[in-house]
Amino acid sequence: MKRFVFILITLSCIWAQKLNPFSIDIRPRVIDGAKVLVNVEVLNHVGKPVDYLEGFLAEYSSDGEFLNEKRMVLIYSYEPPLQTGYSTTKTMKFKLIPDKPNTYEFTISKVKFAGEYRVFAWHPKSGFIRID
Repeated sequence: MKRFVFILITLSCIWAQKLNPFSIDIRPRVIDGAKVLVNVEVLNHVGKPVDYLEGFLAEYSSDGEFLNEKRMVLIYSYEPPLQTGYSTTKTMKFKLIPDKPNTYEFTISKVKFAGEYRVFAWHPKSGFIRID
């Protein structure tokens, strides 16, 4: 009986862990020694299709100093929704600084689910926050 209770508690703890709703993969590539193409891939783990997905791609120097930020829309409302388990990729171009490579970070700013009128912001620590 004690073994059964221990296994039940262990399985409950494993299932209770939160899964990030999005996996974000950023891959910079140097092209022709003059520019950097940054591919941003977002994988949907939410149980609903995503109808609109927007964020900002920030550029930081090798020392961690903020340099630039560009708005990036990964999924528009007129495109097919991003289903659970699928990913989408967009690319942005930046200038290459030859001394030290820059780093890039993508932050999701707006998420709209298919069939809903509400717009959410998503933060890894806070979760989904309704903004409209």
